[in-house]
Amino acid sequence: MRFGRQIAVSGLAMIMAYAAPLAAYAASPEFARPAEEWARLKDDVLEYGEIEDLIAEYNTTVQTNQLDLNEFKKKYGDTKEDVSAKYRDMADEIYASVAYPDADDPTYGYVVASVVMAEVQAKNLLQQADDNLEDSEIIYLNYKQAEKTLVTVAQSNMISYEKNLLALEQAELALKQAESSLATANTRYANGLATQVDVLNAQEAKMTAERNRESARSAIENVRQKLLVMLGWKYDAQPEIRKVPAADLSRIGGMDPQADKAAAVENNYTLKVNKKKLANAGSENTVESLNRTIADNEQKIGSSLVTNYQNVLTAKLALDQAAAELDLENRNLRSAEVNFRQGNISRTELENQQYAVQNKQLALQLADLSLFQAMETYDWSLNGLASTS
Repeated sequence: MRFGRQIAVSGLAMIMAYAAPLAAYAASPEFARPAEEWARLKDDVLEYGEIEDLIAEYNTTVQTNQLDLNEFKKKYGDTKEDVSAKYRDMADEIYASVAYPDADDPTYGYVVASVVMAEVQAKNLLQQADDNLEDSEIIYLNYKQAEKTLVTVAQSNMISYEKNLLALEQAELALKQAESSLATANTRYANGLATQVDVLNAQEAKMTAERNRESARSAIENVRQKLLVMLGWKYDAQPEIRKVPAADLSRIGGMDPQADKAAAVENNYTLKVNKKKLANAGSENTVESLNRTIADNEQKIGSSLVTNYQNVLTAKLALDQAAAELDLENRNLRSAEVNFRQGNISRTELENQQYAVQNKQLALQLADLSLFQAMETYDWSLNGLASTS
């Protein structure tokens, strides 16, 4: 069972903030999910497909936002009218508490200043009541958008984690190659076939490869900690992190930015908020301004879909290129193996070709992860997060 699940309470403004780890509780009651689903979420195994549920249950920001939404409803109510009425009640309470002092009172000036400040505050509250567009649904939509955005960040972190693992493998290959080159340089120097500068260059290449390996290890740990904390583990927990799914090329055929725009518009959280504000608007100027904003939102959602689709196609081309390069290096390796058996090339040359193949294999895996991420970004554009800016 996993330990270190977190919950925290903060101010209403902390829509996207992070909090310190506290108690290990889920956001939903036990009856909200089947027992087998809870078991899957509470084990010490992280799978990509669990991220959305883990964010919903264990992310501290999501939990805080839910508490704040409940508090908003309790304090202000649900509708725009409820919220505006609360502002007016608060203003009335201030006016009712205001009392001007006698002119002979030695604290007259201080008290008058306090009264004036209170009246200004009351007037501001009345203006807020008149201008108010918000209600509990708008607060909910903003928090839901924050939750889904956190899901995309966690997904990106998990993909980055796997990419960093591959980068570490690349760094280790480079180090092996640098060590081999240094050994060769030392042998050639001993036999009078290389200079001391050649040896020093090989030593520097080896030290660079070692630094790159340590940098890759550090990157892995940094992103691992971010990922785990977002999903409710403690930063130093050691759950098993499973592989990200391979890119399913058939998904590309189902993508059509023009046909998908209607769904992207319907699902977009920013647009839902602005349409709800429009429904709550009273003044002609506010209605006109929101109508312009909504039209602009819809245009930018369509543009975002097109951009994200083009990114998918670009990532697919990169995957194809990586596959072609691996195929070429495999053919070069087969040729190198023949030449080595025939004595035409050295073992070092054969090993270098083997390293080249391994590097291209890693590059292909990296390209596959990039394509998968581009596909996920396109799907999130459909599911409410297309950019409107």
